[in-house]
Amino acid sequence: MDERDREFEPEPWGEDPKLVALLGAQGAAGFRALFDGFPEEVGVLWAVRDAGGRISDFSFGYGNPAMLRRFRLPAATRDRYTLLEALAEMRGSRAFDAYVRVCDSGQPWVREVTYDTPFGDGYMLGTFVHRAAKLGDGLVVFLDDVTEQRRMESELRGYADVVAHDLSEPLTGIALLVTVLEQRPEEPPPTDVLEQLRATTERARELIDGVLVYARSGELHSERVRLGSLMTDVAEDLRPGLEEAGATLDVGELPEVDGDARQLRRVLQNLVGNAIKFRGEAPLRVEISAVRRGQEWIVTVRDNGAGIAPAHASRIFGMFSRVDTEVEGAGIGLAVCRRVVEAHAGRIWVEAAAGGGSAFRFTLPR
Repeated sequence: MDERDREFEPEPWGEDPKLVALLGAQGAAGFRALFDGFPEEVGVLWAVRDAGGRISDFSFGYGNPAMLRRFRLPAATRDRYTLLEALAEMRGSRAFDAYVRVCDSGQPWVREVTYDTPFGDGYMLGTFVHRAAKLGDGLVVFLDDVTEQRRMESELRGYADVVAHDLSEPLTGIALLVTVLEQRPEEPPPTDVLEQLRATTERARELIDGVLVYARSGELHSERVRLGSLMTDVAEDLRPGLEEAGATLDVGELPEVDGDARQLRRVLQNLVGNAIKFRGEAPLRVEISAVRRGQEWIVTVRDNGAGIAPAHASRIFGMFSRVDTEVEGAGIGLAVCRRVVEAHAGRIWVEAAAGGGSAFRFTLPR
């Protein structure tokens, strides 16, 4: 139960005469017995019609404890207030109009609604599946809070995109190696090429498995990780792109930290991959270094590439954010970096590098 809910424990509303008249005493008692224990919010509203028979408001009939708690409705509400009097935000809303249609047409209504600002005394915030069905000259309303479910689904969709994005460089390496084999049909493939092909494929498989496991569990697999070893693997994965760019990769002494090896490797791979992708006219140089400051390590990936305008320094870490639309990419990599670093209780940012280019920095606890 939410802490705010504990501050308000509703008194059960008394028997609803209209519900009894519609369902009979036994039916009304069964209705209450069924829905009183529902974790979802359930309520009954009765149409208030004007002289012309048009619905102008709704009166309260029944509310289960979850509904009364959600909207903080005391027992006196049913007798003293109508829906629009108790919840002024409903006036002119899509939900109110839908209630009218349901009551007049008999057609049920289902809609998913996200409340970005508090609704109903500040206690309705998030994403809800909103259902309404006709009941006599009124309707029964169901509210299901799916905020956490939608958040988890969004994470899973994001990780599906991450898999495709982060495997692009390893798969490019595989494609180039296959091309080499195709162009030498009369000669046996070199052993080192086959070994590299096999190793790259295995790393790609491990990356997929790791991302999917992480997405499903929502937890990091923490262990002692040597960032220097991860960087060696990243350099091997990105070797075709580095060679094509004529790049120099300078890796300084990197620390050993507690973290998820696959996720931290992804951060390094995305940052170096970005340096390759957004390189300038000069021969590319990428430097990876780390310094200890207080209780954390600051890891820096510095390049002499195109650089990033200060106005974009924060926006580039958003999901699907792309500053240069002429460069191929989905705008996922830096968002993934931020997510992984923050999951490790760190932070990530970008600065203009001295002499041009960018310096991406992220922190990890010592």
